[in-house]
Amino acid sequence: MASYGDLQFVTTSNDTSVRGLAWPMKITNTGGWCSANYNLQAVKDGLIQLLLTQRGERPMRPDFGTDLRSSVFGPLDAITVNNLKSSIASAIAKYAPRVVVKTFDVVPDIDLSRIDISLVFSMKENIFTTQGLNLIITSEGIKING
Repeated sequence: MASYGDLQFVTTSNDTSVRGLAWPMKITNTGGWCSANYNLQAVKDGLIQLLLTQRGERPMRPDFGTDLRSSVFGPLDAITVNNLKSSIASAIAKYAPRVVVKTFDVVPDIDLSRIDISLVFSMKENIFTTQGLNLIITSEGIKING
């Protein structure tokens, strides 16, 4: 508690918002190429950037990213699925400390030759508000839903 003369007041800082670059980058009237997103949308955009970055792609951070893009042409077996799941989980644990993962599934679909990844998460500052992210990996590439 702080005081100023006879007045007593409590100082609070309610600036717990998260800021980050919008993904995909886009031209806006006010933000230019570096437009921003806030809070849960910023965290989601950061997760997409983390998941789509191939390990070893980023200079000075050889372990940043996942093996998601290299698994596009990999065999559709349990080893690939388990490696992909551990790659994603370790990347989120290391490089997204403000994320609380609620559910995380990596499901292969042999009939359609694809892997479905679903992730439901929230921020540590607000665990009651959740956001979902679904990725579909096929031989044509990676599709983002949600």
